[in-house]
Amino acid sequence: MGRYSSCTYFQSLYDAVENIFPAVDGDNARTLVREVILAPDDYEVEFNNSSYTQKQLRSKLAHQLVEETTDGSAEQTFFNVLESAAEIMKHMNDGYITTEDYQERKDFLDKISRHEFMLFAALALYKAAGEPDEKIFDELSLNIVRLREINDLIVKYTRDAVEIEVDRSEFERAKPIYRMLKSLQSLGYEYNFSPRERTGLGIDHEQDDDLNAEFFGYENWLKRLMLLQLRIEFDSAQNVSAAQEPVQNDNIPAQEEISADLLSKISALRGTMSQRRFDKERFLMLEESNLSEPYKKGANS
Repeated sequence: MGRYSSCTYFQSLYDAVENIFPAVDGDNARTLVREVILAPDDYEVEFNNSSYTQKQLRSKLAHQLVEETTDGSAEQTFFNVLESAAEIMKHMNDGYITTEDYQERKDFLDKISRHEFMLFAALALYKAAGEPDEKIFDELSLNIVRLREINDLIVKYTRDAVEIEVDRSEFERAKPIYRMLKSLQSLGYEYNFSPRERTGLGIDHEQDDDLNAEFFGYENWLKRLMLLQLRIEFDSAQNVSAAQEPVQNDNIPAQEEISADLLSKISALRGTMSQRRFDKERFLMLEESNLSEPYKKGANS
């Protein structure tokens, strides 16, 4: 299924719909995303007394996703990412990794992974909408590549550890990476790592299969991911439903115990009834003793 085979950041799509249409609540946002991705191309989505074509909504959602990953402009966004990456590279290699240093690294990696997913989803939505603009595809692909490169640098040149000493060799190894990141900041948005640098650092993503428009099925990827998300939501709902079922009180016997106890009582009752079966001799004796004296005298006269 490719790089994004999980739904870790799928909530971003629901959030984007709610940001586009503030009147739409969470449940309707999920419904709308499902229909945008899975409904036929000629299907019109209707809500809030309005109707939208698939192409219109896919383009709107894609634009919103890009907007939410941008800090004012593409140039400023790239500058900010480089700034954060450089600071993390410095803090994680300056001698001791504090809890704050580690949390900064963790939060940054999560943020750029989420933004990478959102940009890729936007790319897929534009392709599914039949957008012919190659400039949009190229720009989104470039930004995705840059985020993947930065992610790799942080993973490769900082330790996934906390409250430990970092030795001198790690500092020396990270120092040129820090300088490269600061240099890219000064050069601006049009510049990036050279092919030789990418290869040497092991961060080359320019030839990633999922960024090949002729090879990768973006609309199919969207559908597969949507189906996976629906399965996750269904399983989650089932678990919640099961958790809400009444819990058997430990003081209340289980059904099997109730049945066994009932059978035991029935058997005991049968035994008591067996002991009280008709006894002819005892009956005649009781009958004779209960006859009144007047009746006895009358019978004898």
